Amino acid sequence: MKDSKPKLGIVFFTARWFEEVVLGKDEKSKQFNRSLKKDIGRIKEGLAGKVDLIDAGVVNSMEKARKAVNLFFSEDVDAVMLCFAVWSEDEYLLPFRRLMEIVPVIEWVNTPYEKPPLRSSIMELFRNSGIVGSFMSFGVNRMMGSSPRYVFGSTGDGSPDAGGPFSEIEKFARAAGVRNKLKTVKLGVLPYRNDQMIVTYVDEFQLYAKIGPRVEYISVLQLKKAADSVPDRDVKDYVEKVKSNFSIDGRVNDENLFSSARASLGMEKIMNDMGIDGLALSDLNPELHEVMGLRPVLYPESLARSDRVVGNEGDLGGTTAMVILHALTGKPVMFTEIFNVDTQDNIINTGHAGPSNYLMAESNRSVNIIPDYELMDSTSDISGVWMEFIGKPGRVTIVNFISIDGDFQMTILGGESAGGNIRVEGYPHCSIKIDPVMKDFIESNSIHGTSHHWSVVHGDVKGELSMLADMLKIRKVVF
Repeated sequence: MKDSKPKLGIVFFTARWFEEVVLGKDEKSKQFNRSLKKDIGRIKEGLAGKVDLIDAGVVNSMEKARKAVNLFFSEDVDAVMLCFAVWSEDEYLLPFRRLMEIVPVIEWVNTPYEKPPLRSSIMELFRNSGIVGSFMSFGVNRMMGSSPRYVFGSTGDGSPDAGGPFSEIEKFARAAGVRNKLKTVKLGVLPYRNDQMIVTYVDEFQLYAKIGPRVEYISVLQLKKAADSVPDRDVKDYVEKVKSNFSIDGRVNDENLFSSARASLGMEKIMNDMGIDGLALSDLNPELHEVMGLRPVLYPESLARSDRVVGNEGDLGGTTAMVILHALTGKPVMFTEIFNVDTQDNIINTGHAGPSNYLMAESNRSVNIIPDYELMDSTSDISGVWMEFIGKPGRVTIVNFISIDGDFQMTILGGESAGGNIRVEGYPHCSIKIDPVMKDFIESNSIHGTSHHWSVVHGDVKGELSMLADMLKIRKVVF
């Protein structure tokens, strides 16, 4: 998922009237056409490399408009950008009505100048007339019941920069690409939802029909068979890698480490064999503990570097959020709950028991292999090991995704991961200074409703997530 570029269809509207009535063969007309090609070329240049461009060219007739729509459908584009390069007849929007019901569309309200000349010649006025076509489109789109996203800005007279409308359109295309990818996602629940946490329950049909992922249940027996089928040599090799790459707590014995390694390799194998993109592991399930003797918590390197993610406590919503964040960033994602809050410094310490991608840490040597703290003193034979680490410093995006009030809701915020020393003993976790004021953050959550599970990824993709929520037509709360 992380290496593919979104497919963005682009189309530029120009006026048939210009060609038929205004433009002749004199030098001014030729200069106008050169400027128009330059302006369009600058826009293409600013987007090329960031997206896979599907160029429908210049539309100045109804026939060309229909051909553009057919091209975008045949190419299965993720999103479409419309742009009135100059004034154009507004009827050319009509063939795009059905497209806008199916494919996310963004319209660039574009001008070629950041500041127009103090005095414009007639040809300069025409060159800058795309804004007129855009204003016409506002009414036509409304009359058609279409709601494209709008971005405003100038291409300027120099080379396209990385910011402004170019950046906004790129984010839009990336969000649209993830929207399409979600339709191919398979989630696994192993073995069942967590009855201790009804806030994590998800309507699976609605998840499939509205968001895209389909769900498959995986039994403990399937996990046991997968783990047992892993050759002893592979388990031993993985144990040696764990010992050489990470710090091993003195309380961890070889038998426990070997059993944990086998269970974790079995978890990875069943995900690979079944094509599971996101696993919602119900790690507190009694049957899992009884049959396996522990919960699979180690994170093999091949799994850590793959496009597959592992959530916990059978939370399909939380695991969906992880899939989305990884698809947007290509980076490891941490499944967390907020352990404690510091209202003075505006910090949350957030982490979770269970498997967590150690690539979130500063380095392998900062990862400790320790006994499963939650189960090590159990009166039963349940045992196992897991990874203790703190997420590395840097900008992060944090997301909560739940099913609520008959719909889905995404809560989105950003923050700064501090890294440094362990803040919560025994758990994978992050210490994050969040952007919103803590009191406002908690109060908003109480009003809108959230679960206790938050997915964390390094990078800033708040804009893409907000756009994706709009494309999916789900509720959103953005801080």
